Amino acid sequence: MVRRLGVALAVLGLAGLAFAVAILRQPQALLTVSYWPFAWRYDPDLPVSAHTWRQLWLALAQSAVALALLVCALLLRRWQYGLTALAGVLALSAPWPRLQMLLTEAHTTSYQRSPLEFSDANVLQGGRLYQTHCAACHGVAADGRGPRAAGLPVWPSVLGAPLFDNRLEGELHWRVAQGDRTLPGAEPSASSQHGFQAVLSADDIWRVFDYLRLRAYGTSGGAGMPAIPAPVVGLVCRDGRAETLRGLRGLPLLVVAHAPGTPDVPQDPRLLTIALTRGAVGDVNADCTAAARGAWDAYALAAGVPPDALAGAQFMVDRHGWLRARRLPGTAPSWTSADNVCGPGGRIDGAAPGGLGNLLMAMDRVAIRLPSSRP
Repeated sequence: MVRRLGVALAVLGLAGLAFAVAILRQPQALLTVSYWPFAWRYDPDLPVSAHTWRQLWLALAQSAVALALLVCALLLRRWQYGLTALAGVLALSAPWPRLQMLLTEAHTTSYQRSPLEFSDANVLQGGRLYQTHCAACHGVAADGRGPRAAGLPVWPSVLGAPLFDNRLEGELHWRVAQGDRTLPGAEPSASSQHGFQAVLSADDIWRVFDYLRLRAYGTSGGAGMPAIPAPVVGLVCRDGRAETLRGLRGLPLLVVAHAPGTPDVPQDPRLLTIALTRGAVGDVNADCTAAARGAWDAYALAAGVPPDALAGAQFMVDRHGWLRARRLPGTAPSWTSADNVCGPGGRIDGAAPGGLGNLLMAMDRVAIRLPSSRP
């Protein structure tokens, strides 16, 4: 009986240890699951004190000794009961730290990510939904200063770059879907347990967050937040190679906001040029043209300027579809980037000899590595 119990405990212990190691060593990108079954999750950015780490390693060492004693108890009949008892004492007295010290709270949707394409249509639809359902509290500019803000029990948060820093998309979505009064999409309801209920569909919530992400990138330049993909827009290409921006993956892209009367950007054989024309029809010196007004408005959000002020702006998109650098009207010849593509200062002189070449090489050398199903 003792031997069977010992074998079962040993198997359970080894299985639990193997599972924990597998979770810790698993790349974040592979942790995209539709349902997270645990109440806690590992967060590499969670500050953990040295004392807590020492306590964890001591508990692991003590548990390993207990497991070794249990194995010995299975092999040595003479000391079987004593070793089993000692192993049990060591296992039960292991000084495991509290889960809150090592892990962060999780929800069933923590590792879910948006199933929607990061397109101009979805982003702009998210903007309209935000203005309808969220701006009254969080403000038209997402600054937390809506007309209803002062009358709420909790002051609305600012929905800028910090909202997305070290926050999983699935957890943000869960909070809105559950009627979190501090985030967009929640309105008063007597039937809700917390006094609030979500008024947006699941896809609509994703659209609102995509809008807020692109807006935050525009106002911050991407500093203090994860990288975002370039909005996917419809294209008309000279050689018919693609109908949307997604079809050009594998090639570095230069997206230029072109207006009538402005000089064309010189063609460069190292990349493809995409011209945003805002509905204007004419001969544009570009490999592909995005004439829809929605495409223009989406990139105006990425630039952080009104649509009427976008002409002349340029965006660099890497081979995987991430927005990597931008050059705004009035700031030429400087490219700016928040992910070290432009160096420690986040700036590179695009007009200098080798400037564009250095930018292209840096995008390939400093790759974006994020747990995302997009772009």
